[in-house]
Amino acid sequence: MFLLDLLDSLWDRLAFGSWYDGEYVSQGSPVIVGGCARSGTTLMRVMLDTHPNIYYGPESNLFTPVRIKTRKRIRELSWRFDVPVQDLRGMLDESGCLPEFIEKFFNHLAGAQGKERWGEKTPTNVLRLDYIFRHFPRSKFIHMIRDGRDVACSLRNFPKSKMVDGKIVPVNSNNPLDECIERWVHDVEAGRRWAGDQRYMEVKYEGLVLNAEETLKKVLGFLGEPYDERVLRYYEVEGSTRDASKFPQNVEATQPLYTGSMGRWRREFTDEDKVLFKRLGGDLLMGLGYEDDEDW
Repeated sequence: MFLLDLLDSLWDRLAFGSWYDGEYVSQGSPVIVGGCARSGTTLMRVMLDTHPNIYYGPESNLFTPVRIKTRKRIRELSWRFDVPVQDLRGMLDESGCLPEFIEKFFNHLAGAQGKERWGEKTPTNVLRLDYIFRHFPRSKFIHMIRDGRDVACSLRNFPKSKMVDGKIVPVNSNNPLDECIERWVHDVEAGRRWAGDQRYMEVKYEGLVLNAEETLKKVLGFLGEPYDERVLRYYEVEGSTRDASKFPQNVEATQPLYTGSMGRWRREFTDEDKVLFKRLGGDLLMGLGYEDDEDW
């Protein structure tokens, strides 16, 4: 199977390379969410998916430069979004390029849920805004930002679980702290290049958790959608878009809001960790307003 998948991916590159960046320009207005991993993107996704006008499924990675027209990727999308393989193949065959397929795919999913608008949440979307705005110029982008010290703590032990035989099992990850800090700086700065663009909005994780109603009213105002109090009760919703087996790293995002993960760096950072973070991410931390100076 591995060899067949490898050959399939190679054939996709040779035969359909130009398909991934065609000239298609959407007239739709999807709501794209991204940000450094472990910054609350999944929480925002499930909240907005609760809105009666907006559909979100699990991460698709469709905006990232990965192969799509392969048997392996089609099987994965079929499982993740509960769409029959033959239907996916039909949409791929009818699409002249990837952006057209993305719109066709998510319009199908939104329509099946009786919703008028679709969204997509993958953290690395924050690195693909050039591509997204080129092909979806009327889209709106929500950049989730979180205190980089807490992000680094979380990334240090990420991934924390994986799927094995249909069950979520823990993983003992131990990533270098400097790489975690540098990833946060890189991803946040990549998104902030678009600050000032009317299609771009920054939302801090801490504000979403501590002042959910006020924050969501601002987000929905930015999206041109009416506020609906059901978004605050996102954890009461069940169905395929909340199937934890399809996003095992973020199961807590389907639970009621809690503040336990805020300020975890105070418990976990050593003095050496603090020095390292100040050197690599201190300027950005202050620029985002998390600290006034380096006296922490």
